[in-house]
Amino acid sequence: MKKRTLTFVCLILFAICVPAFGADQIESKEIEYLPDGSYFETVITTEPIKGITTLSSKSVKKTKSSYFKNSKGVTLWYVKVTGTFTYGNGTSKCTNSLVTAESKSDVWKIANKSANKSGNKAVAKATAKLYYGGSVIETKTKTVTLTCDPSGNFS
Repeated sequence: MKKRTLTFVCLILFAICVPAFGADQIESKEIEYLPDGSYFETVITTEPIKGITTLSSKSVKKTKSSYFKNSKGVTLWYVKVTGTFTYGNGTSKCTNSLVTAESKSDVWKIANKSANKSGNKAVAKATAKLYYGGSVIETKTKTVTLTCDPSGNFS
Protein backbone atom coordinates (compact mmCIF):
# COMPACT_ATOMS: atom_id res chain seq x y z
CA MET A 1 0.00 0.00 0.00
CA LYS A 2 2.81 2.45 0.88
CA LYS A 3 4.62 1.70 -2.37
CA ARG A 4 1.49 2.40 -4.44
CA THR A 5 0.82 5.65 -2.56
CA LEU A 6 4.41 6.81 -3.11
CA THR A 7 4.22 5.97 -6.82
CA PHE A 8 0.93 7.84 -7.12
CA VAL A 9 2.38 10.94 -5.38
CA CYS A 10 5.45 10.86 -7.64
CA LEU A 11 3.28 10.66 -10.76
CA ILE A 12 1.20 13.63 -9.63
CA LEU A 13 4.30 15.72 -8.91
CA PHE A 14 5.78 14.79 -12.28
CA ALA A 15 2.57 15.78 -14.08
CA ILE A 16 2.53 19.15 -12.32
CA CYS A 17 6.23 19.99 -12.71
CA VAL A 18 6.97 18.90 -16.29
CA PRO A 19 4.70 21.43 -18.05
CA ALA A 20 6.06 24.25 -15.91
CA PHE A 21 9.65 23.52 -16.96
CA GLY A 22 8.99 22.50 -20.55
CA ALA A 23 7.02 25.50 -21.80
CA ASP A 24 8.12 29.06 -22.40
CA GLN A 25 7.07 31.34 -19.57
CA ILE A 26 6.16 35.00 -20.01
CA GLU A 27 8.12 37.17 -17.59
CA SER A 28 7.08 40.66 -18.64
CA LYS A 29 4.81 42.44 -21.07
CA GLU A 30 4.83 46.03 -22.38
CA ILE A 31 2.40 47.74 -24.75
CA GLU A 32 3.25 50.75 -26.93
CA TYR A 33 0.16 52.36 -28.49
CA LEU A 34 0.40 54.21 -31.80
CA PRO A 35 -1.82 57.14 -32.88
CA ASP A 36 -3.93 55.05 -35.28
CA GLY A 37 -4.91 52.55 -32.55
CA SER A 38 -2.41 49.88 -33.58
CA TYR A 39 0.21 48.86 -31.07
CA PHE A 40 3.36 46.87 -30.33
CA GLU A 41 3.05 44.23 -27.62
CA THR A 42 6.48 43.19 -26.35
CA VAL A 43 7.06 40.17 -24.12
CA ILE A 44 10.10 38.49 -22.56
CA THR A 45 10.02 34.71 -22.22
CA THR A 46 12.40 32.08 -20.89
CA GLU A 47 13.28 29.15 -23.09
CA PRO A 48 14.56 25.85 -21.76
CA ILE A 49 18.33 25.49 -22.17
CA LYS A 50 20.62 22.58 -21.67
CA GLY A 51 24.03 23.54 -20.42
CA ILE A 52 26.46 23.62 -17.58
CA THR A 53 25.78 25.87 -14.64
CA THR A 54 28.51 26.53 -12.11
CA LEU A 55 28.23 28.05 -8.66
CA SER A 56 29.65 31.36 -9.90
CA SER A 57 27.90 31.73 -13.28
CA LYS A 58 24.71 30.62 -15.02
CA SER A 59 23.66 30.27 -18.63
CA VAL A 60 20.15 31.10 -19.83
CA LYS A 61 18.29 31.58 -23.11
CA LYS A 62 15.72 34.36 -23.27
CA THR A 63 13.47 35.69 -25.98
CA LYS A 64 12.07 39.17 -26.39
CA SER A 65 9.31 39.41 -28.98
CA SER A 66 7.48 42.46 -30.27
CA TYR A 67 4.15 41.84 -31.99
CA PHE A 68 2.65 44.55 -34.20
CA LYS A 69 -1.13 44.39 -33.79
CA ASN A 70 -3.99 46.31 -35.32
CA SER A 71 -6.60 48.12 -33.20
CA LYS A 72 -8.62 44.88 -32.96
CA GLY A 73 -5.68 43.00 -31.41
CA VAL A 74 -4.86 40.91 -34.50
CA THR A 75 -1.12 40.25 -34.94
CA LEU A 76 0.05 41.52 -38.35
CA TRP A 77 3.78 40.83 -37.99
CA TYR A 78 6.43 40.33 -35.33
CA VAL A 79 10.15 40.51 -34.65
CA LYS A 80 11.87 38.36 -32.03
CA VAL A 81 15.37 38.28 -30.63
CA THR A 82 16.63 35.14 -28.92
CA GLY A 83 19.74 35.61 -26.83
CA THR A 84 21.90 33.22 -24.89
CA PHE A 85 23.48 34.83 -21.84
CA THR A 86 25.92 34.00 -19.09
CA TYR A 87 25.75 35.95 -15.86
CA GLY A 88 26.97 35.91 -12.29
CA ASN A 89 30.15 36.73 -10.42
CA GLY A 90 29.55 40.44 -11.11
CA THR A 91 29.33 40.20 -14.92
CA SER A 92 26.89 39.38 -17.70
CA LYS A 93 27.49 38.62 -21.35
CA CYS A 94 25.45 37.80 -24.43
CA THR A 95 27.04 34.83 -26.20
CA ASN A 96 24.57 34.41 -29.07
CA SER A 97 21.83 36.45 -30.74
CA LEU A 98 19.27 35.26 -33.32
CA VAL A 99 16.47 37.14 -35.08
CA THR A 100 13.11 35.83 -36.25
CA ALA A 101 10.67 38.07 -38.10
CA GLU A 102 7.50 36.96 -39.81
CA SER A 103 4.38 38.48 -41.32
CA LYS A 104 1.00 37.08 -40.26
CA SER A 105 -0.86 39.14 -42.87
CA ASP A 106 -1.16 39.01 -46.66
CA VAL A 107 -0.52 42.75 -47.02
CA TRP A 108 2.46 43.17 -44.63
CA LYS A 109 5.83 41.85 -45.83
CA ILE A 110 9.12 41.67 -43.91
CA ALA A 111 11.60 43.69 -45.97
CA ASN A 112 14.71 42.97 -43.90
CA LYS A 113 15.87 41.71 -40.54
CA SER A 114 19.11 41.56 -38.59
CA ALA A 115 20.56 40.52 -35.24
CA ASN A 116 23.68 41.38 -33.32
CA LYS A 117 25.12 41.15 -29.83
CA SER A 118 27.22 43.52 -27.82
CA GLY A 119 28.33 43.03 -24.24
CA ASN A 120 25.24 42.08 -22.24
CA LYS A 121 22.73 42.86 -25.03
CA ALA A 122 21.07 40.90 -27.82
CA VAL A 123 19.49 43.10 -30.49
CA ALA A 124 17.13 42.33 -33.36
CA LYS A 125 15.74 44.73 -35.93
CA ALA A 126 13.09 44.22 -38.60
CA THR A 127 11.44 46.40 -41.19
CA ALA A 128 7.96 45.56 -42.46
CA LYS A 129 6.16 47.15 -45.39
CA LEU A 130 2.43 47.47 -45.98
CA TYR A 131 1.38 46.93 -49.60
CA TYR A 132 -1.79 48.13 -51.31
CA GLY A 133 -2.34 47.58 -55.03
CA GLY A 134 1.27 46.51 -55.46
CA SER A 135 2.67 49.70 -53.92
CA VAL A 136 4.23 50.29 -50.51
CA ILE A 137 1.98 52.62 -48.53
CA GLU A 138 3.57 52.29 -45.08
CA THR A 139 6.87 51.17 -43.58
CA LYS A 140 7.50 50.29 -39.94
CA THR A 141 10.81 49.40 -38.30
CA LYS A 142 11.08 47.84 -34.87
CA THR A 143 14.23 47.25 -32.84
CA VAL A 144 14.08 44.84 -29.90
CA THR A 145 16.88 44.92 -27.33
CA LEU A 146 17.22 42.26 -24.64
CA THR A 147 19.58 43.18 -21.78
CA CYS A 148 20.86 41.02 -18.91
CA ASP A 149 22.38 42.43 -15.71
CA PRO A 150 24.95 40.57 -13.56
CA SER A 151 22.16 39.26 -11.29
CA GLY A 152 20.25 37.68 -14.18
CA ASN A 153 17.52 40.32 -14.43
CA PHE A 154 16.31 40.93 -17.98
CA SER A 155 14.80 43.96 -19.65
